Amino acid sequence: MNSEDMIVYMTALVAIGVIVVGLLATVLHSTILAPIVIIGIILAVFALLAKGNFSHKIENIEKLCFIITLIAIICSFILLYKPM
Repeated sequence: MNSEDMIVYMTALVAIGVIVVGLLATVLHSTILAPIVIIGIILAVFALLAKGNFSHKIENIEKLCFIITLIAIICSFILLYKPM
């Protein structure tokens, strides 16, 4: 195995760990933590389906996550400071 394949497998293991821990926290604590499980499932699928040029795909996913985070922050500020 080359090092890129090992990175793919390790990333997949981390994503699966996020899913397991997120499920445990959701079941034992609150359903507010459910988005962590959903994000973990999506990342696990991306990591397991990545074939060749893994670093380029991860950079694209990172850009997409940055945009989603930016939109979420903007929406939260709009909801927080909207006039009543």
